[in-house]
Amino acid sequence: METDPVTRFLHALTPSSREAVRALDRDRQEAMAEEWERRLRDETELMTLSELDPPSAETRAAEEVAQGLR
Repeated sequence: METDPVTRFLHALTPSSREAVRALDRDRQEAMAEEWERRLRDETELMTLSELDPPSAETRAAEEVAQGLR
C-alpha cells in the first residue's frame, strides 16, 4: 500500500485532473494532498461514504480539491 500522500492523492483523481495536478510544482501538490486528507478526515458527508465505498469517497474529495485549479 502506498503511503506517500501526494501519490495517494494523484491516484484518487480522475485521469484529466491527475494530469493537471502533475503539471504543478511539488509544493502545490503537497498542499493539495493535505487538503484532500483533511476533507476525508473532517467532512461528515464523506465519512459516511468512506464507510460504504472508500474509493468513491477518496475520488470525490480529490476532485473537490482539484476543482480549485479550474
